[in-house]
Amino acid sequence: MKNAVVLGATGPTGKHLVAELAARGVEVRVVSRNEARLRQAFPDPSVERVAANLVEPEQAKRAVAGCDLVFHCLGFPMERITDHPIAARNLATALDGGMRCVHVSSYWAYIPIRKLPVNEEHPREDGNTAVRMRRQAEDILQQRAGAAVVHLPDFYGPEVHTSTIQRALEQAVAGKPIQWIGSPGVGREYVFVPDAMKAVAELAFRPEAYAERWIVPGAGPIAFQEIAEIAEKHLGQPLRLKAAGQLALRMASFFLRDVRAFLPMAPTYISPIHYDGSKLRQLLGEIPVTPYAEAIPRTLDWLTPKRPA
Repeated sequence: MKNAVVLGATGPTGKHLVAELAARGVEVRVVSRNEARLRQAFPDPSVERVAANLVEPEQAKRAVAGCDLVFHCLGFPMERITDHPIAARNLATALDGGMRCVHVSSYWAYIPIRKLPVNEEHPREDGNTAVRMRRQAEDILQQRAGAAVVHLPDFYGPEVHTSTIQRALEQAVAGKPIQWIGSPGVGREYVFVPDAMKAVAELAFRPEAYAERWIVPGAGPIAFQEIAEIAEKHLGQPLRLKAAGQLALRMASFFLRDVRAFLPMAPTYISPIHYDGSKLRQLLGEIPVTPYAEAIPRTLDWLTPKRPA
């Protein structure tokens, strides 16, 4: 497999995956709906840029034509969450028998979380509309295209814009009170997105990976209290915390559309969670993981130039 296409390339997983593939000598095509964002994100002329919308069948065919390896990194916002299975169906139809597909998804398919640690055998049933749409997309690609489906924890790092930990670090850099969901003492596991994409790229070149589900673990559970200590030390200033429980979120949802869209997911985001990566380690060996004490400062440094004037 010498040439690959990354769908949803202007998102954080797409950008890091493109860099990882290029470092391995793979010719890469990048695909997104917005041509201007593609040019801005990938100015290198050696990267082929294609503007396409995968909810349109003909555009999906054009996006992947001639490629050996397809990475599906699309992440639709809540207001377009029903587009996930539509795009997956179009992609499955567009793939021919010689193409391999890796679907980069999230742990949402396992919500509601019933047991810890979460592994690939965890039940995938029930859940809200967002969960069901992600699950449908995964099933379409795995069953119809033999895709390797990769489940990521909440991720953070350079290029990330929407996650609970990333948002908290943005607020810390801006000197604002950190609006943390739930108790700051609850341990949750996160993955540094460059680490996750190294694992995804390695997985893609293993024939045994396909038609299987894979959880990429992070650096283990960490409470926000520990995150704050790392950030305070790096920034050289104390952080102010404004914890938000489910009642506060429900009240805010009457006024803020983003909070209203997030509300069905809130119970999962205030509960402990961690992941079992033993299946992935059996295939790839030991997985490089950047410790929080290193990854959080690297993320803060990337965010710092964005400090408001």
